[in-house]
Amino acid sequence: MGMKTIITAALSAAALALSSGVFAEGRLETPADGSGISGKALFSGWHCDASSIEIELPSGTLLPAATGTVRGDLNSRCGKTDVGFGLLFNMAELGEGEQTVTAYADGVEFATSTFTVTKLSTGSYLSGASKTVEVADFPTAGNTVTLAWEQTLQNFVITGESIPATGGADVLQDGVANAQYDAGIFAFDQALNYGGCGGGPAAETECESISFAVVDDSDRGAVLEVSYLSDQFAGIVIDSNAPGLDMSAYETGTLNFDIKVVSPGTNTVYKVKVDDHNSGSTGEYDVTTDNSGEWETFSVNMSDLLVNVDGNGVGGNLSLSTVKAVVFMATFGATQDVVFRLDNVYFQE
Repeated sequence: MGMKTIITAALSAAALALSSGVFAEGRLETPADGSGISGKALFSGWHCDASSIEIELPSGTLLPAATGTVRGDLNSRCGKTDVGFGLLFNMAELGEGEQTVTAYADGVEFATSTFTVTKLSTGSYLSGASKTVEVADFPTAGNTVTLAWEQTLQNFVITGESIPATGGADVLQDGVANAQYDAGIFAFDQALNYGGCGGGPAAETECESISFAVVDDSDRGAVLEVSYLSDQFAGIVIDSNAPGLDMSAYETGTLNFDIKVVSPGTNTVYKVKVDDHNSGSTGEYDVTTDNSGEWETFSVNMSDLLVNVDGNGVGGNLSLSTVKAVVFMATFGATQDVVFRLDNVYFQE
């Protein structure tokens, strides 16, 4: 056969392969080149035309991989689907640091991968250990995933995901926290090193410096009454459990509430803030009452809350996707003998 005939035949074969979508090629997909890996994992990938696949370890040892795994995504490329392969291996056995493996199809090299192995200080196989951890803001902001150690895999696995509930408007009505604020109402108290006391949907609790209870108001019926017992700093928190409430819909809306000052002491300014319990806060926003003993209605723009910075430099960094608390308080240093009532607390778009 002449050279021209050979070239023509090769070109014809290539053209046939192109037209049929069949290629004698493959990939070692995991571990990806340049990636990191730990625990038990698969050497895996695909090859369009191989009877056997072997993985060569850095030591030179050849290990056979299982073949024939269905890969529907490669049908158009390989002309068939049973082209996947895999080999389960404890990566710690390779040793710590950078490692390179080579993949062979019927004895012919077709792929390599260089990756970094992380090996625990306890050795190649850890047994008898258990641990559960939470990872915040994954896979998206506001979500939290739970990871648990799985001995058989020598790795952590995802065992759950907490997704913030879409929050509704209501916060406090008739002295009771709305059901979505399922941690209830409690107080923080300077006399308790700013720790909390109370809790539950309908609060009636006395702390060191502050007490709160549902009382009967002559104009409104049941409302929440807050009484300061000393000049220590304290406040009321209407709270929800992790991972909080997604209040993003109210970003351009308002936070509304009614307040009635029963006993003003020397205080005229009340403070409100929204908090996510994760270093995110609107800061303390001031509202000035007339101390007339009558109900007053306030409507605070969320935009004003979100840009507000309080005396501690906190503000503007709140994630509205994980709101957990709405907080009310009198002014620091002017709390002695202050009694006020709250009603009709809600967000509005």
